[in-house]
Amino acid sequence: MTTPSPQPSESGTPPADAPADVVIARGVQAHTRTLLAMCAVAAVLGFIGAGALSMAGPQGRDLPMVAGFTLLAVGQLLAIIGAVLAGIGLAAILRGVGEPGSTDSADVGRRLLPARTVERTARRFALLLRVVVVAAIVGVAVWAIAAPAGLLGAAVGAVLTIQVAVVIAIVRVKVLLAPMRRA
Repeated sequence: MTTPSPQPSESGTPPADAPADVVIARGVQAHTRTLLAMCAVAAVLGFIGAGALSMAGPQGRDLPMVAGFTLLAVGQLLAIIGAVLAGIGLAAILRGVGEPGSTDSADVGRRLLPARTVERTARRFALLLRVVVVAAIVGVAVWAIAAPAGLLGAAVGAVLTIQVAVVIAIVRVKVLLAPMRRA
């Protein structure tokens, strides 16, 4: 007869009887994947901007192009901030653990350091998500007021910036919180 596996909490904390090394590994893996995803988003936005600039040729200095590049750069900067947040969380976990199976790692597991760090990073990503959406909306509004001729370019840049918010939301739920629930 098998016993049912313990149910994780809704917040993403692992089951109470999960081995410390598993919890640590899941926290490290979640932060590493988050870091890579956010670096990839920043790189993709850079490639999109470089491609658009090379295709624009002499029109690259026109107001709609400048407005689009401005918001694209904002999205890229916020993706880099997301990578930094993931790196900070990864460093916090790695700083606090010892060798696998050691008393240090068992102590870290008992103190739930990896789970708390993942939850902290997930909360920061929830805030960053809001910042990205607000930045896109405010950016379009500023361009609409300051230079209405750049509104179309600003809207295109805002769409790309909103895609950063979508990636942040997916990473937060599927990469950060989901693995910790399975630990």
